[in-house]
Amino acid sequence: MNKIIVVFCEGQHDIAFLSRILFVDGFTPYNKKINKFIKPLNEQYIKNLENNNIADRKLGFQSEHMIPSVALHKNENILVLFHNLSGEERSGERKSILDMYKGMQSEDDGFSNFNLNFRFLYFFDADDKGITTKISNINEELELSDDIEYNELVTIDSYEWACYIFHKSDEEKGDLEDVLLELMKPNNKEIFDNSEVFLKSNELDEDRQKEFVCNSSEEKYKTRNKYKEKKSIISIAGQLQFSGMANATIIANSDYIKKSDIENNKHCKHIVELFQ
Repeated sequence: MNKIIVVFCEGQHDIAFLSRILFVDGFTPYNKKINKFIKPLNEQYIKNLENNNIADRKLGFQSEHMIPSVALHKNENILVLFHNLSGEERSGERKSILDMYKGMQSEDDGFSNFNLNFRFLYFFDADDKGITTKISNINEELELSDDIEYNELVTIDSYEWACYIFHKSDEEKGDLEDVLLELMKPNNKEIFDNSEVFLKSNELDEDRQKEFVCNSSEEKYKTRNKYKEKKSIISIAGQLQFSGMANATIIANSDYIKKSDIENNKHCKHIVELFQ
């Protein structure tokens, strides 16, 4: 592989969307077993798994963040490794992953004979903070000799870097769901309008938008509100095609997003350029 692109994502929805964009650009799944990955990636991942004592974990533990959850490749020249961090606030986990890959070029680890060419891509939602604030936060986290910029591939300290912030097309705020709805809704307007009407006509009070604890000793609501209207709109529309499936499956497989939608969307165009 001439290029290894390591992608830091907030969650599986991001990975499903980014993978879908890359499939249109000619990427395919890299389905090799871990021990068949290119060296020294295979050796590092096996080492990580061996050091991860499963016996000490509780049932339902999340997948090891040091191992990519999805891998894609293109023409045997580019390998893309998606790491699911399960949230933006996982700065410690991101640093551990980054240090792992940087360490693969260290003579101390016996990897100096491998000609590895790394690119590190970070994907976040703008949310209500906006693009500028999110870029500033990641630069504070990385503490590089120079700053990375939004949607711009730069070389700093012998590595390539870029950060893309999901946002609405007409402003600097927003999230992945805004991008998805821009792609899904125009050719399926009635379905998505009806999904929104259903939500508004069945809106629950805030307490009922929290997880409910029900056991032998108590019934109560937890403190964190779990309702996200845009996620729910996509979910309701998606149930017409994939009953009981999560949004990641809908994003990955629904015909609400066509090849032409991806090819003509400015967000998708910018994202593809970061992987070339």
